[in-house]
Amino acid sequence: MIAKNSGKTSYNVSEAKKEIMTAIRAYYAKDAEGKYYYDPVNRLPFYLEGPPGIGKTELVRQISEELGIGFVSFSVTHHTRNSIIGLPVIEDLEDGGKYTEYTMSEVIAAVVRECEAGQKEGILLLDEFNCASDTIMPVMLAFLQTRNIGLYHLPEGWSLVLCGNPVEYNAAAKRFTPAILDRVRRLDLLPEAEDFFAYAETKAFNYLVLDYLKLNPQNIYKVTNNREHPETVTARGWENLARTIDAYTAEGLELNRMTVLQFIKSVQIADDFWNYYWLHHNSFTEAELLKILDGDEDPALVESFNKNDRSFGESALDILEKGLLRNVAYEAADKLAVKIGRVFDFLDKLKDAQSLKEKFFFRVTENTELCNVVFKVKSVQYLQIAKQMYGLAG
Repeated sequence: MIAKNSGKTSYNVSEAKKEIMTAIRAYYAKDAEGKYYYDPVNRLPFYLEGPPGIGKTELVRQISEELGIGFVSFSVTHHTRNSIIGLPVIEDLEDGGKYTEYTMSEVIAAVVRECEAGQKEGILLLDEFNCASDTIMPVMLAFLQTRNIGLYHLPEGWSLVLCGNPVEYNAAAKRFTPAILDRVRRLDLLPEAEDFFAYAETKAFNYLVLDYLKLNPQNIYKVTNNREHPETVTARGWENLARTIDAYTAEGLELNRMTVLQFIKSVQIADDFWNYYWLHHNSFTEAELLKILDGDEDPALVESFNKNDRSFGESALDILEKGLLRNVAYEAADKLAVKIGRVFDFLDKLKDAQSLKEKFFFRVTENTELCNVVFKVKSVQYLQIAKQMYGLAG
């Protein structure tokens, strides 16, 4: 059955995987005499272009594993010209002259080793292909067309897959010319939540990471090139964070907000996840915490935070501050000041009261809207902290 034209020009990861797997099976199909239907030079390489961390390499690795064929991966930008092209060797001619020959490329040598180990068929993946330097690119283009690097040939049963990031995500990336595109089968990839969750389930992701992302699928992937505030949130980052949480938990180590930010490189998304994680580990919900603003907090909160294994951290102050800001637009200043006072009163009951009150004081001071409230109404608790810290009049 032939599918109707849907107008699509890109693939999600699962669609790309199916497309390439189907093609690779066709590439390695043989006739009754055991000969490949496709001549090796007619097996056009695939070129996968998509944002960083979307899972391009993992996609190809899975295809290789599921088809039971070999897999070799090289990053074009992580190797020198000599490792890709081979080392020059001076050879003698019969007439006394000399010429330059090259040793086998490390790229082809790695595939040859796989063949010698029994993997006669497989996929050679060349990552960051569109970032190859100008000194390497001519050799790479010839490789696409002839499957040769110098005198050395890619083994017959091996196919090529190329990967790259779009130019907007990598300053070193180049747009392919029509001549290059004519030598490849191009698939543009876009991230999709369903692909991420399918992969995460196979890798047994930490359940808190999965639960959070199921509630916030829009936060699975975000990459921006803002020079002042670049953001990089990818499937790779979430997987690495999930592994880190598992390891920290197993060893009794403490995770903190800055650790999350090392993997989830967006302050907004990292803070949002950290609040979710922190609340879970403190055994109460955001709604329960926000009851402090209304003066009807559960007494168990104080007891919980004063236990040795509990701490009232920056994430809790984040939630309370945001709760106050949500009320700025529609509550009178005097009522909002009362809510600010209730936060100070609650913090005063905790074992680390002075430090926590000072942290909250700075949050209020640095927020123009809240600061205007406390000065307009002359919030007693706020001015008391100011007096303790700076000797200001109450």
